[in-house]
Amino acid sequence: MARPVFESAATAPSVAVFSYEEIIGDGLYKLPVLRTLRAAFPVAKITWITTRGTVLAHKLAPLTQGLVDEFRENSGIGNGVSGVIMPMPFRENYSLIIDTQNVVWRSLTLKRLPHGAFVSPAANFRLSDFKPKPGRVKPRHMVDRLTELIELVAGPVNAERPPINIPADLLARAAHVLPDGARYIALAPGAGKRIKCWPLDNFIALAREVQRQGNTPAFIIGPDETEWVAPLREAVPGAVFPEQNDAWDAGFSPLRTMAIARRCAGAVANDAGVSHMLGAADIPLLTLYGPTDSEKFRPRVTHGRVLRASDFGSNETSAIPLDAVVRELQDLLEGRT
Repeated sequence: MARPVFESAATAPSVAVFSYEEIIGDGLYKLPVLRTLRAAFPVAKITWITTRGTVLAHKLAPLTQGLVDEFRENSGIGNGVSGVIMPMPFRENYSLIIDTQNVVWRSLTLKRLPHGAFVSPAANFRLSDFKPKPGRVKPRHMVDRLTELIELVAGPVNAERPPINIPADLLARAAHVLPDGARYIALAPGAGKRIKCWPLDNFIALAREVQRQGNTPAFIIGPDETEWVAPLREAVPGAVFPEQNDAWDAGFSPLRTMAIARRCAGAVANDAGVSHMLGAADIPLLTLYGPTDSEKFRPRVTHGRVLRASDFGSNETSAIPLDAVVRELQDLLEGRT
């Protein structure tokens, strides 16, 4: 086994982490990994390298401060197989490189960067200087898979999970949009792929039940679903639409959605980027899954539950019954495990 050019993980002078790209959902679920990374390598210069772009350097940049020192996005590393032999875009020497993906030729390309030690799950860790112990069971959740790569070098990491530092001005505006005096339940009926969406009629029925129990439904409607606002307003009088409020600046912001979520007692969402925004706010969250793998990508929250279509004999989200969602939400809000 190769040895790193540092005495211990705590004194590693430079660490590079490689991934292909991060869109909103990817960036949000990786935030706990960034905290683990910084806890494992407290004094290192941490560089995040991506083939394409990463929201961690832009829309989520306020949440990565102090965790990542440098972003090298759109690096081109891993764009094509020819990268295995073509000149590298830069030649910085890293004490440790952590490869978070599994495509062998991308790993071979990345390994051409000067380094002291290399960790990669590609080809069942055959390219890696640090390997899991025999009998290892592959973690189901992506956060656990990425954490495993860090802990192969650093050993067990006790990374505390402090609340995400949402900008104070956004929290203040969210308090104006969702003022004290009501108990808000966030309902997020959208998803990037409609196949992931629980039927809108079911969300309407759920919102009415939320009202019947004395709560106020707060529909979280993204920029791709604004045509739903008018019919939802008509179907559920008294519901609120905090994203569609003049208090906000124009344009979509995941940090804004997190600030809104902090005003809510709980939430129900499809498997989508917004579920990870609600999860990042760490409020009680029920996530609905159809064709996707809940064990791999479910939001990490202190109090969370999932309902899977597969539990009801289908892979279509519409198979999840309304009464099951009502029951799970009520148990979640009442703190029943």
